[in-house]
Amino acid sequence: MTHLLRSLALSALLALPALAQSGPVVTGTDAPQVAAWLAANGYTFSLDKDDEGMPLFHLELKSGYNALLFFYDDDPDRPGYESLQLYAGFSTDGKVALETVNAWNYNYRFAKVYLDDERDPVIESDLDLSGGVDLEGALAVFLQNFEAAFETFADEVVGQ
Repeated sequence: MTHLLRSLALSALLALPALAQSGPVVTGTDAPQVAAWLAANGYTFSLDKDDEGMPLFHLELKSGYNALLFFYDDDPDRPGYESLQLYAGFSTDGKVALETVNAWNYNYRFAKVYLDDERDPVIESDLDLSGGVDLEGALAVFLQNFEAAFETFADEVVGQ
């Protein structure tokens, strides 16, 4: 837990310059805006669509692992999607115990983990834009927090 707290504290400090920029406040985003931000910040990605036709990014994290970035809450009365979700799964042949996953959820914030239908661990994190955020700062903190949580979970629970 100490490792994640240090990582999250470092993430917050690294994000301060991004937050200080005080860009325009938005309540939604779209794939071109996110793609531009990802490209400007050195991420490797490809854009696809999910089963419902919503944008879906296949994203390589800075650590080299892969994640998916989903778009949710397309409100016809507001421009863009109001929330984003980062998702990554591990293939462990069901070797991670539910008790281990529950203990991780109890001890850490900013991401949730669970066992999927094949009993493999999954980690997710959500970003709600609907209240209004500086998109660049919010995306920076969102990705940094997810990557810190992901790496801690991979090391402590999955052993990868």
